[in-house]
Amino acid sequence: MSTTIACIGAGRVTRILLEGLARKNCLPERIIVTDTNPDVLKKLAETFPTIEQKNQVDESISSVDFLFISLHPPVVGEVLQKIAPFLGEKTAIVSLAPKIKTAIINQFTGTSRPVIRMIPNAASYVNEGYNPVAFGPACPETIRKKFTVLMAPLGQMPEVPEDTLEAYAVITAMGPTYLWFQLAELTRLAQTFGLSPADASRAVYSMTEGAVKTMKDSNLTPEAVMDLVPVKPLAGDEETIRGMYNQTLSGLYEKLTS
Repeated sequence: MSTTIACIGAGRVTRILLEGLARKNCLPERIIVTDTNPDVLKKLAETFPTIEQKNQVDESISSVDFLFISLHPPVVGEVLQKIAPFLGEKTAIVSLAPKIKTAIINQFTGTSRPVIRMIPNAASYVNEGYNPVAFGPACPETIRKKFTVLMAPLGQMPEVPEDTLEAYAVITAMGPTYLWFQLAELTRLAQTFGLSPADASRAVYSMTEGAVKTMKDSNLTPEAVMDLVPVKPLAGDEETIRGMYNQTLSGLYEKLTS
């Protein structure tokens, strides 16, 4: 299936998506990437030399199948207005940003067109992503199927109601950042305790994988799972950590949905 895409924004999210596709040898035949920062474009092209680099949007995007908007929510509306004159009739807009609803996207582009909203997950980099997607009402089945085939190499892509995407943004898109620094610190500590870097990494990563599978597959309640280990060195800090999660993440969710 021949597919062409364009990406507005050459930063982290675009790099994650392209890397995941490249790892499975599934990069689209034509990839146009636009960014106002030439250094960011150049850096991306060092990894993906086949991309077409552009500093501003032009008529070349009119023929692409999917136009990915890889920008922060505050600037999405302004960018959509600028690119509207160049959009082709059959081009589907793929917004990777929370907060900006399908109806707003159509409002900015001045017409009802195929819109797809997806909340990407960083694990897509290694084809283990969890990328919830919501298809707009103007998306025909042909576009849905083509997009699903295109994104399949990145990992799971459950179809969800649009009004849940902000929850997924907080939990799955940003979720790795709540855990990675802790795993990195455990790995560092393991080395100070005498493990080699390789053994420390293997121990922490295997433990983490097993811990997740135990909570997922044991058929035990979360409380029963946590009771499997009698010694809990951080027990005195657990309520503080839970409070940090609740206060910070609830505030972030409210900001995204207000």
